[in-house]
Amino acid sequence: MGCLTSTYTFHPGLFDEQCLARFFSIESEPNREDLAFLLEREQRLGGAYAGVLVDHTQAGVEHSYRWDVLPVRIPGAKQHAKLSVLVWHEHVRVIVTSANLTEPGYRTNYEVAVPVDLSPGGGNKELLADATAFLKELLDRVPGTANDAVDRGRKFLADVERRTRRWEGLSSRESTRQHLVCTLSPRTNRGTGRSALGEALAVCRSKGGSPAKAWVASPFFDGDDGASSAMAALVKGMARGGKRKLRLCVPAQKDEASKAWRLLAPKALLETARKHDADTSVETLPPLDEDKNLRVWHAKLLALQGGSYTAMMVGSSNFTVAGLGLDGRANAEANLLTVVRHESFGRQAGLLEAVWPATTEMPNPDAVEWRGADPAQDEEERVTPTFSVPEGFLAATYRASEPRAVVMTLEPSKLPAAWRLSTAGREVVDLLESDAWHHSGAQPSVEIPWSLPSPPEKLLVRWDGHEALMPLNVEDRAVLPPPPQLASMSADDMLGVLAAVDPSAAYRAWAKSHQHSDSADDDLDSAVPIDLDPLRRYDLHTTFLHRVRRRARVLAQLRANVERPVFGRQALEWRLRGLVGIQALADRLAREVLASTTNTSETLLTLADFLIVLGEVQYQSTPTALRKEEFDEVFMAFLLEMSRKLRGDVEPMRERVSAETWQFWEQVVRRVRA
Repeated sequence: MGCLTSTYTFHPGLFDEQCLARFFSIESEPNREDLAFLLEREQRLGGAYAGVLVDHTQAGVEHSYRWDVLPVRIPGAKQHAKLSVLVWHEHVRVIVTSANLTEPGYRTNYEVAVPVDLSPGGGNKELLADATAFLKELLDRVPGTANDAVDRGRKFLADVERRTRRWEGLSSRESTRQHLVCTLSPRTNRGTGRSALGEALAVCRSKGGSPAKAWVASPFFDGDDGASSAMAALVKGMARGGKRKLRLCVPAQKDEASKAWRLLAPKALLETARKHDADTSVETLPPLDEDKNLRVWHAKLLALQGGSYTAMMVGSSNFTVAGLGLDGRANAEANLLTVVRHESFGRQAGLLEAVWPATTEMPNPDAVEWRGADPAQDEEERVTPTFSVPEGFLAATYRASEPRAVVMTLEPSKLPAAWRLSTAGREVVDLLESDAWHHSGAQPSVEIPWSLPSPPEKLLVRWDGHEALMPLNVEDRAVLPPPPQLASMSADDMLGVLAAVDPSAAYRAWAKSHQHSDSADDDLDSAVPIDLDPLRRYDLHTTFLHRVRRRARVLAQLRANVERPVFGRQALEWRLRGLVGIQALADRLAREVLASTTNTSETLLTLADFLIVLGEVQYQSTPTALRKEEFDEVFMAFLLEMSRKLRGDVEPMRERVSAETWQFWEQVVRRVRA
């Protein structure tokens, strides 16, 4: 059905070719079957939703216009949460992780991720509600919120809430509970911000008092002052009246020559913990995995233990002031807190503690070198500094329908004095500059005509000697031009894809047949020379009878595929009007009727059979799919409109076919209209 995810740094290729490809079960490989992958991806994404909420400094990336890039701007802070909601028609998965949508995050770093699954039979509905509410907050912080991309995100989340409203919740007897704890600054000065540490401690206290033990593992820390604030907030939130115990796990480097350890953290962490009477041990996080591969530690973990429970918080929050939401500073962060109630003979608490990584204790932490916060240790701090577009550039949208245009939403009071907007990529086109904008009235919404058939690859803003890329989303993705390779797909090819039981295999087979190959090598692979093969001189399958029988079978399978349950109006519209949809097939068939010079009557009869089959469609609904009444309302209006268009398209062929053939065609059209 769709997915909405958030990240700080972002590699669109990974998201497109790996994450979305797996989620939508795209079987073609992008590196080996690029044409099949392109067509299969376009087809799958047309009927679903995908969006990425990314920090505005990292948002100006080239991406497929079948999914949205949503830049989140938080004054003085980062959009740092890594939260995903993935939806199937009878299943929802929430993923909370420390990993950015990047190659290091998903391939090489030490990261932590937790999935939470829900289905009609049961699931953590409270956590899902918290996750959708948090994502709505991020959508509210996308500049120029009154645009189609933001509306699509809100509609997706509203559909998730509607779809899961009647699902079963968790049993109250569960010994393990999971909670979403977040950091987020208030939107106004009068608002109340959120603190992941504060929310985690509050949940723990509700389960059985403040924690007496805590474990901290983080790849990145503030300087001395910030580190002291973060540690003081944690220790003060722990239980009083007994000895507090703290394990501080930090990244470290070992000098091979001197065998001396260097801890990549400020010593203020240790000193502050001791100052607040916490029995503190210092341990080093593993630099190597089981196969001795060097791994950057990027996971963030905080374990808390009280007399009756064990809890662990994992997610995006570094052990920093902004990560934990302290002292009025707050990034956008999302973390999952798992709390296990201690029970006699229970194993869950031990399993949760076993998640903690294998660490090495420093026997004398005062004797080692504390190098302070090391930005190079954290993937996100290694990002090359970039300028983001000035706040006055709120949003850019491409209108694919006629008249095509790039629509800019601006905040005049926040624009620089002089600026220029152009495209970047293969086509460089100057779109707008500040003087022309002022002369035209300095309107907050500007429509810039676009003459090229394909949308711009990127938008580049230049001002005051700086430049930055701006994300561009599409207003009406259904009318985006198809890939140029699709022009060579015949009506039979398209019919074969639409009627296939396995569309992925059909796409791959068609793409393979249209790739350039060395014909000499193909001939060498044949045991019988082509010119001497008698079966190639007369192919029984090309006879009229076999063609009719084969077409009847394919059309029957096409009808069965159209009748399959569909799980939303968007998916139905794409099934009918998509890249390789019913309307596209009808246009191909009409084009072949007009182009035919020898089998004109046969091609027109094929078109008539096509309409007859569609007129016999009997939609098969399910409890979770689109209702039959809704399907029929959309489908019958579509069929009526399409039959009228086809009637006009083939009118020039009237004199080229027999009177009986044309009379039959007219009867079919009237029958469909009735």
